[in-house]
Amino acid sequence: MDLYASIPKELKQSGAIKELQTLFLNLACGIKLLMFRRNIIDQVTVSHDQFILLLGFYSLTALVTSYVMTPNPIFGWFGLGYIGVELLGVLLVGFVLAKLCDEQGHLLRFLTAIYSILPFFYLLSIVVIPFLPDAYFEAGYMVYTLWILSVCFYVALQLLNGQKIKALLIVMLWVSVSYPLINVSLSFWHEDFDYSEALTAYNDDELSYVNQEQVYYNQYQLLNNALNAIEPGVKGITDLFFIGFGADSSQDVFMKEVINVQNVMNQNLGAAGRSIALINNLKTIDTTPLASSTNLKIALNHLGGKINPEEDIVLLYLTSHGSFDHELSVSMWPLELNDIGPNDVRAYLDDAGIQWRIILVSACYSGAFIDALKNETSLILTAAAADKASFGCSSENEFTYFGEALFKNVEGKSYQFIDGFNQAIEKIKQREISENLIPSNSQLFVGNLMREKLQSLEHDMVRYAPERFGSF
Repeated sequence: MDLYASIPKELKQSGAIKELQTLFLNLACGIKLLMFRRNIIDQVTVSHDQFILLLGFYSLTALVTSYVMTPNPIFGWFGLGYIGVELLGVLLVGFVLAKLCDEQGHLLRFLTAIYSILPFFYLLSIVVIPFLPDAYFEAGYMVYTLWILSVCFYVALQLLNGQKIKALLIVMLWVSVSYPLINVSLSFWHEDFDYSEALTAYNDDELSYVNQEQVYYNQYQLLNNALNAIEPGVKGITDLFFIGFGADSSQDVFMKEVINVQNVMNQNLGAAGRSIALINNLKTIDTTPLASSTNLKIALNHLGGKINPEEDIVLLYLTSHGSFDHELSVSMWPLELNDIGPNDVRAYLDDAGIQWRIILVSACYSGAFIDALKNETSLILTAAAADKASFGCSSENEFTYFGEALFKNVEGKSYQFIDGFNQAIEKIKQREISENLIPSNSQLFVGNLMREKLQSLEHDMVRYAPERFGSF
């Protein structure tokens, strides 16, 4: 006999309502724990049902909030992976805590208490912190982080009966198990971009006409033609070399951005005769080398032989769609090309012997490139933080938001790179605020030696302006 089926329907409904009421009481306790109210931990209703309900509420909060905060949202299952990894970490911390106090029942109590808190931490992290004014963002983020750690310490302290050393060890363990998620954002949605934008410009005959074998064979000649035009650096002068890498053919903006940035570099920043564009687009497939990983490596190696390594600077501009796993999309339909990551870029630059580097990355989640690329002789500027999207990827645009802020209406001769880049970051922030977008949080790193080197470049741009800026 099914015992559950024998329970009257009215009792089942009243039991479900009671569990929901308890859920909201537990969430109220979570808010009080965030305010360090005393003896609240004992008011939390502990049960397996409540733990499952709180976990479900947390997941639902993330599902709904990330949908609202994501432009043109497309659903993905990666949010479950985040929640799963996070849950494993919380289970491990709770298990250790229960062992330290020799109370196995504290594992479930710890889980229930933590998941009564996590929805509110999440809401603050995605709805409040990213929108703090620039002047207060770093301080606000630091206060938020310290607050999280303090709440964790407070909860552990309550369960460990005031044993501060053990509570501190629990917090340290918690930080350690949370590290894999530090640069990942909990979201069930990613921003959509319309691949059909690129395809609508071509009919089926034009798309099927692409001769893949011929395209690959053409690369040798196209690359040679472009690289042979590169002039060597002049001894005694800090020369600026440029490589533009527009890697995703799905939208014309990446092609147009590389072309526009190259024009600015040639006409306004003194790179004429020392620049090359690599582009993935059906419109340039017969005239311009592909933006492939192999072509980028070859081009950088060639520039490494043209520069004076101790003097000259190479500016690498990468523009494409970025992914959660921190790779740039390298796409040229119907060809199959390899995506490129920060470690690839680092290896290519190192192998080419290029010491002085300015690396600009216009892509979502591009902030992850900084850790892999930074050193004392580099400047790295990314369109977004490691867990944030950037904007402006539309075929009708001439630039992404990042590229437009950096290179539209640039004046040459007396250009100040670091000041110009900081001004661009501010422009992007203000534009995103005005359009009610989640801030992309552009990231800038400047090595100490590069700061001095840029002064030499800016000095030589002014000193040799007549020779470098023929249009003036």
